[in-house]
Amino acid sequence: MNSDEIKSIGLSAGLVFLNVVLMAVMALTPASMFTDFAFQIPLVGVLIFGAMITGGVYLAKRGIRNDNSSTALGGTAILQVVYALFGAGIIGFLPAKLHPAVLATTAAVTTVIAVLSGLLVYGTSHNFSNWRKYSNYMFLGVLLFALIGSFSPTVVIVAFLLALLGFITYLVYEIWEMKQRPGKVYMNSIGIYVAFMGVFVQILQIVVELLLRRE
Repeated sequence: MNSDEIKSIGLSAGLVFLNVVLMAVMALTPASMFTDFAFQIPLVGVLIFGAMITGGVYLAKRGIRNDNSSTALGGTAILQVVYALFGAGIIGFLPAKLHPAVLATTAAVTTVIAVLSGLLVYGTSHNFSNWRKYSNYMFLGVLLFALIGSFSPTVVIVAFLLALLGFITYLVYEIWEMKQRPGKVYMNSIGIYVAFMGVFVQILQIVVELLLRRE
């Protein structure tokens, strides 16, 4: 790894840290109810959050390409709010004293996944250029099974698994992109941050579910 790649990782880590802090704060406010409200109909929740993430990524990367800091910061702010809302909705009904442990556990597991993804990319010469396409296919599958799950709730688990796999695949792709174009520090940091937080919120749901089952 060269210095540019380290900068990208450092910036993405900073964005992740800020997002987790914002998530913890929102979990203590009425905003934590938004996610539960949106996902009363699974397809609606997927469409709302999917649209906001897509819009945030578009604005952030467009701003970086055009050297427009206000657009880039606006897109990043949207992403921060979207992921914070999603995570707050997951942990919002838990006692506040459990939030730090749950978020720390999730961060640790997600970091392990990110490290393994990095080893996969940097430890091999494989071309992962198609993995973005694979992740898009999985996200389309999320839409399909969210639609079906809106009428048959048991199918929602398939949408969840596809979302988790889709974000992991996207994370591998973004790490590979950083390896190919290390000089695009800000673009790489946004891509890795978005993918990492996508995995984070999926793992967070698993951690919370396991915690509830132990209670």
